[in-house]
Amino acid sequence: MVRTVPETRSDLALDAALRVMAPLVEWLLHEGVTHSRLASALKQTFLDAAPGVLEGSATKVNDSSISTLTGIHRKDVREWRSVGRPLPQSRTFGTIAELFTRWVNDPDFCDSTGRPRVLDRVGGPRSFEALAASVSSDVHPHTLLRELVRLGVADCLGTESDGAGDKVRLSTQALVPKKGAAEMLQLFSDNVGDHLAAATNNLRQPSAPMLEQSVFADDLRPESVVAMNALARQIWLRAFHEIVRDANKLCEQDRGQSGADQRVRIGMYFYHGPNVNPVR
Repeated sequence: MVRTVPETRSDLALDAALRVMAPLVEWLLHEGVTHSRLASALKQTFLDAAPGVLEGSATKVNDSSISTLTGIHRKDVREWRSVGRPLPQSRTFGTIAELFTRWVNDPDFCDSTGRPRVLDRVGGPRSFEALAASVSSDVHPHTLLRELVRLGVADCLGTESDGAGDKVRLSTQALVPKKGAAEMLQLFSDNVGDHLAAATNNLRQPSAPMLEQSVFADDLRPESVVAMNALARQIWLRAFHEIVRDANKLCEQDRGQSGADQRVRIGMYFYHGPNVNPVR
């Protein structure tokens, strides 16, 4: 007889979280963030969140309880707690970032002024092939080059049929955030973070829900999507002015008063895409 193990609450929560993370992971991959880099950075996020969760359940906060809750080794927990501040930022660079770093710093791959050389794609010890091999023996140099080109970090020069005369040029600004990028990413994390916080609050405390609702429609023609987009923007514009007006009044009224330590964020979003299960 085959016995099936029933799904636990943590199984269901993880499944839901993975669906939420799918577009985030797709974006991270476009930005060159690898699984290992994200996994390493997530350790810090788990450690930061653990004390609040334990305190909320009246559990004593110590190395053992944090390790048990998070699954992170007690040695790492002890280090994190002993210094009294977050662990140093992970230095586990992705292969692409490591390759970029070596290209702009290693004298073998820079000219006399310290600028990254234009490299032969294949050939001797100062070729791109040699550079790639010095960074990773697990990934073929052609695969790394293709990813560099996709990210806009490098481009290929030359059209020799056998590839031997091809050159590879690095863009030293490619991994530098564009002007305004930091501000855009801060806005992104603030907006999406608070939206997600409202949603998870409602899962934990359904008796005191925050406003977090949406309207869903499918089987629409592109023209109808355009119409709905215009309607949503029109409604938000009206709501925006009204909310800002009242928020300003309340901020002026509460500023400097006892207990004035709360913040609010009110937003609206519009998304369109293909049906999850397209009608055939």
